[in-house]
Amino acid sequence: MHLNSLVVTAILCALASQPAFAKWDEERDVTTNGKDELVYYYKANDQGQKLVLDKYVKRLIFIQPDRLHKRTIRQIKVDGQPIEVMSDPFSRFPEQTAITFENKDEVLKKLFLAKKIEVFVRYNRDETVSVFQIK
Repeated sequence: MHLNSLVVTAILCALASQPAFAKWDEERDVTTNGKDELVYYYKANDQGQKLVLDKYVKRLIFIQPDRLHKRTIRQIKVDGQPIEVMSDPFSRFPEQTAITFENKDEVLKKLFLAKKIEVFVRYNRDETVSVFQIK
């Protein structure tokens, strides 16, 4: 009887943890050797921008397909809390910018549980804020 209650408790805990990941959309990719399947979480907004949560390298990837010139991202806000970040454009994919942070594990946890993420983007002299609602 005790074993049954442990199994039921384990299943309920697993199901309860799923909504944190279900808020993000999933995208699956296969590694170049074809052996491993990688899962990436992403959100798109109304402006056609995409924010990808790369849990393997522990970073965010900001994608804006219509703006191909250099962009800089120095700050994001997660549910109103500012987080200082660094950005690095991909040389082979100019529409993508990697967003990295110092305390990776703590920030990733906040991102998985976030309801709203604001990305402060600077294009040369123009600054914009891209907002991603996660429901």
